[in-house]
Amino acid sequence: MSTVTNALPLPSLYFMPHDGSYWKTDAAGKWIKINESSATLEIRAAGFAGKGEGALNEAERCRLDIQTRQNVNYAAPLAGYRAGHYRINENDVLVTESPRLIVPRAGEWPTLRLIFERLFADPKHDQLSYFYGWLKCGLEAIQSGRWAPGQALAMAGPIESGKSLIQLLITELFSGRCADPYLYLTGRTDFNADLFRAEHLMIEDKAESIDIRARRHFAASIKGIAVNRDHSCHPKGKPALTLTPIWRLTISLNDESERLLVLPPLDDDVADKITLLQVQAGPMPMPTATPAEKEAFWQRLTGELPAFAAYLQAWEIPVALRSSRFGITHFHHPVLVEALQKSSPEHRLLDLIDLGLDFRARVGLNAHAESGQAWEGTALELERELTQQNGRVTREATKLLSWGNTCGTLLGRLKGTPRLARVSSRVVNGKTRWTVQPPATVTPTPERIACTVPVDDSECPRPPAGLVPLAA
Repeated sequence: MSTVTNALPLPSLYFMPHDGSYWKTDAAGKWIKINESSATLEIRAAGFAGKGEGALNEAERCRLDIQTRQNVNYAAPLAGYRAGHYRINENDVLVTESPRLIVPRAGEWPTLRLIFERLFADPKHDQLSYFYGWLKCGLEAIQSGRWAPGQALAMAGPIESGKSLIQLLITELFSGRCADPYLYLTGRTDFNADLFRAEHLMIEDKAESIDIRARRHFAASIKGIAVNRDHSCHPKGKPALTLTPIWRLTISLNDESERLLVLPPLDDDVADKITLLQVQAGPMPMPTATPAEKEAFWQRLTGELPAFAAYLQAWEIPVALRSSRFGITHFHHPVLVEALQKSSPEHRLLDLIDLGLDFRARVGLNAHAESGQAWEGTALELERELTQQNGRVTREATKLLSWGNTCGTLLGRLKGTPRLARVSSRVVNGKTRWTVQPPATVTPTPERIACTVPVDDSECPRPPAGLVPLAA
């Protein structure tokens, strides 16, 4: 190139080696993909000649320089980032579109306030403070473009109570962009590049799998979304790369027991990474029967979002609810926690024990006086007693305790539930002997045991391929 063109800066073009495309800004400042011919025109328009002596002309040499010095590994929107060129985890990244951020503006937001107060109304628990705190922390991260850890927000309530409306409002508040991560978070696809284009990861009323393996994969994924800064972005047909998206995850689901089983078990590893709120049903503050009424309602709500964003900006999280890690501590509504726990295999075993052993009939008959009315024995002895022919719970117990040491596994989980404090164990002559204390309340009825919730026994030990359990 000539001395004059050598002094020219390279045009604002970026090259994507994976597909041979170039990226430039349009008249509105948005990054768009162009082909090689259009890139050459851009280069010539920047002052590089298209004709000349030698094997390559100035425009062609400039295009080679762009390919060498201004190539990128990723060219797409990226959650939480304004449009521009970034260096992220040793990757050159071209963010092609900025999030549509709400500009906070002082004002009133009466319609939003009515909806929030109605949905999260609870005289015993201040759910609104947890909701506002979660929103405030998420909004601060997205508005600032700085990554920060944040819990997943799960909301459970009746059908058409307004859960999905809340999620749509969160999308508008956070950027206007959302994506459904359910298949990826439950291990049913390896491709996730679409998730990196949206700040709000939104799972809405999923009831596809209550399999414990999917739920535990889901738990690990939720933990990763909440606390991990870096994530592998894997597009179809392209190499994976590590990026740092600014995400917030919400989950809405109906509050029936079988729907709640979509959530992962709230064990110590994931419990503080999820906030679980109960949503109440009730009328909306405006009519929504017709498309025109729905549109007017939506316009009213989105019109109040700048004022609500200003309120969140000024509002302070109560000292008792602050978390040094997440900004706001987690909360699990006790009604939902109880429903979720009662649907687990170990709690189902406890129900079967309470009915199958008939503790009331054991009064004065137990040989272990120190245990009072408690049952004591090995896991195998308990299994035989529950599955005995013509017993009160034979069919249900046989289905639940279908292989190997299922009974011992579930007893171990019950022992690890301090809230129940009914199951304990000790080792006698090398064998584990279990003690089950009687229930403090009325023994479950056959109607309660008759399963209305699908039995999720897939977490129990399974036979190797090709083997079948021995008949009792």
